[in-house]
Amino acid sequence: MEKTDYNFEDHGFVILENVFEESTLKKMRDLTDRVVAYGEKNLEDPFSKYYMRHRTDQGALYDLFQRHPEFQDMAKNEKILNSIAKIVGDDIFLYENSLVYKPKGKNNEVPWHQDFINRPQEPLKYIAWIALDDVKVDNGAMKVIPGSHKHGFLPWFSIPGETHHTRLQLDGIPLDDFIFAELKAGDVLIFNQLLLHSSDRIVSEMPRRAYRISYQGFDQIFTPRSTPIVLKGGSPESIEKRYSNAYKAPETVKKEIAKPVKKNVLIRFLNKVGNRLQRL
Repeated sequence: MEKTDYNFEDHGFVILENVFEESTLKKMRDLTDRVVAYGEKNLEDPFSKYYMRHRTDQGALYDLFQRHPEFQDMAKNEKILNSIAKIVGDDIFLYENSLVYKPKGKNNEVPWHQDFINRPQEPLKYIAWIALDDVKVDNGAMKVIPGSHKHGFLPWFSIPGETHHTRLQLDGIPLDDFIFAELKAGDVLIFNQLLLHSSDRIVSEMPRRAYRISYQGFDQIFTPRSTPIVLKGGSPESIEKRYSNAYKAPETVKKEIAKPVKKNVLIRFLNKVGNRLQRL
């Protein structure tokens, strides 16, 4: 069920309630804990050529849809896709995905930011934030500023090495207008990538795990890593509506082919070498 308190146009987000049952959530929490334990061992990553390494120091597990098929049903959930389809249309693909949590004893604060702020040339994305645990103020509920997506792309700067490496210049932004987006386990917060959001540093023993998926329509087909995965739609007729230009084959680069050595030249060379060896 979608809460009627908020909508995409005015507030930049919606909340879907009771999307996932406890039996599913328990399995995903158990798997998440195992992935965290694996990541903390800092072993070699056989997927690092294709995906990002997990950052257990900052509470981020990357590309779980591709690494662990158990997460795929969550990303393909019909309620989530239908909600996003109201904005981007019926053709939707997976842009990227990760699981975020609050690692204990570490600086787990998330500063105010907009997702993918350094990619203004790409179509807007919508992010589904699936609560695997009850998410309250005490264990790190997301702070959002309703309507802040209307500011568009804000000025930003970069801090290399951080999971949230793009930081906003917040001059003139009324940060006191935020609310806490508290969720029950199984609820889903879906928000416009430009919605200003953050979360506080937490020392609570209560876990706060959330699987987040970024979705995009077919106006541009691109992902920052791996390959695009269609989650809804994608019929030939729908693709033709957007991409109807005639195909142009890419230009090929001509390579210089080494000319074979003529046989008689090679024979003369070998004869000379043989003659010199006989004189030794």
